[in-house]
Amino acid sequence: MVDVKLNNITFGYNAEFVLNNISLTVENGEFVVVVGPNGAGKSTLLKIIAGLVEPAGGQVLIGGHRVRNAARQGIIGYVPQHYAQNTAAFPATVEEIVALGLVNSGLSLKSKGAKHIVSHMLELVGADMLKGRRIGELSGGQQQRVMVARALAGNPQLLLLDEPTSGIDYAASVKIYQLLSQLNTTLGITIVMVSHDIENATCSAAKVACINRSLCFFGSSEQFRSSHATMRHLWYYSGYTG
Repeated sequence: MVDVKLNNITFGYNAEFVLNNISLTVENGEFVVVVGPNGAGKSTLLKIIAGLVEPAGGQVLIGGHRVRNAARQGIIGYVPQHYAQNTAAFPATVEEIVALGLVNSGLSLKSKGAKHIVSHMLELVGADMLKGRRIGELSGGQQQRVMVARALAGNPQLLLLDEPTSGIDYAASVKIYQLLSQLNTTLGITIVMVSHDIENATCSAAKVACINRSLCFFGSSEQFRSSHATMRHLWYYSGYTG
């Protein structure tokens, strides 16, 4: 398990700040959902934690390590927004997609060891019966399960997900949240998830971070729902969309 410490994170485009002095700590094994209006910087913040975007100022530490070191150690698993839909046209099977999560493991993707890990990850997310099917043949919910399995194949201690239920129906969304809760509680994986599905996401996660350029709330899901969820700044923002 790892913690995530954000110290005064700032980021902007063309002199306009998208994120302004964000500081918070996600403790070992916590499940945190990041919410806020469109354009408030949620996805950008997740990319900064994943090491895909450099902040203009501040520092991110993951398990006490700088992001690049954490990434090299395989600590981070990242599921970007719409990744499943973007790969749907690839002529690849589910098994091959999940095996891509082992690229940096040193294992041959066709070895018995790699095949065992892939099978185990698919079983873990409830998609083992899909391994021989093409990724484009699956429903949106099934594709998201496969993408989570791919991220888990590298044995991360931190799982980052950007809108994992976007574009899938309510029933499939509920199953994705149940899966993430199970991974968090049974495996102790630290999870940070960006979501617009505030009702379901805040019921699944233990804590909520509300972002609107700056950090406007960080606390328990219960406190968020009772005192913060209806506040105007959660919904309105007129800046950069990201």
